[in-house]
Amino acid sequence: MSARKALPALLVGLLALAFASPALAQKSKAPTAPTNLRVTAVGEASVSLAWDASKSSASSWWYCVQSSGFGCIRVDPPQTTLTRPAWPGQTYTYTVVALDKNGNRSAPSNAVTVTIPPDTTAPTEPVLSLTSVLPIRASFTWTASTDASRQVNYTLLVDGAPYFSGLIGALSRTVLYLEPGSTHTYQVLARDPFGNTAGSNVLTVTQPAANDATPPGAPGNLRFSSETSVPEIWLDWDAAVDNADAPGELMYEVFVNGTLVSSGIGNDEDIVYCLDTGSNAIRVRAVDTSGNAGPFSNEIVLIC
Repeated sequence: MSARKALPALLVGLLALAFASPALAQKSKAPTAPTNLRVTAVGEASVSLAWDASKSSASSWWYCVQSSGFGCIRVDPPQTTLTRPAWPGQTYTYTVVALDKNGNRSAPSNAVTVTIPPDTTAPTEPVLSLTSVLPIRASFTWTASTDASRQVNYTLLVDGAPYFSGLIGALSRTVLYLEPGSTHTYQVLARDPFGNTAGSNVLTVTQPAANDATPPGAPGNLRFSSETSVPEIWLDWDAAVDNADAPGELMYEVFVNGTLVSSGIGNDEDIVYCLDTGSNAIRVRAVDTSGNAGPFSNEIVLIC
């Protein structure tokens, strides 16, 4: 190409670049940094933040709130506030940046550090109720406790000693193997993750006397369910028959190699686990509400 022909083409290219450059520069311009990041409220298990708005020429952009340099909680403008869960007794440092759809990122805001006060507030007190009492067992329910941590575990005390402890979400329990005619005290403790504890009302319950001396019959046709897979043993059996108690009132005891491994009320199936390497002999028997234990079922064996 001659110099005479090349010069106009060069001028056209320079003019096009000149007109295009502002638009390109505008697209690549990052949002301005958020400013004046501040803590506006600290709760028992939360922290609230606010900041002054950024500016951006992009059609789509947002804020990214980081805690101690990790994660990214998205906040879409025009909102410039955020409330986040926080763990009592912990210290957090927050910053905010603005990002646009082109990947441009502002400088970070100022950092703010906040320490959440320790949790010293106990859960609300549960209310314990007796729902059923039979010669050898007693059943209870209790109301759910509430706590700022949102997680409460329960311990049932029988005569001041834990019958079970640390169960999350449990609101009922049956106490087994009580002596007919005996008297016991019961209380539920609600505990949060920080050790704050609230106690329910205390109930004193006397078991009725045994009213039957005849044991139930043996459960029939003890067998492995198709779901059995070592070390998990799935069992089915036919219900025992008793002269006084309905089938749903009988308690079934599962023994593996002579050791009691499970007790359940009204069930005709159970899941237990291998107790020993090698042969595991399994039997089941029924116990009525007066404490009379019936004969064992047939024995089945699983090699574990």
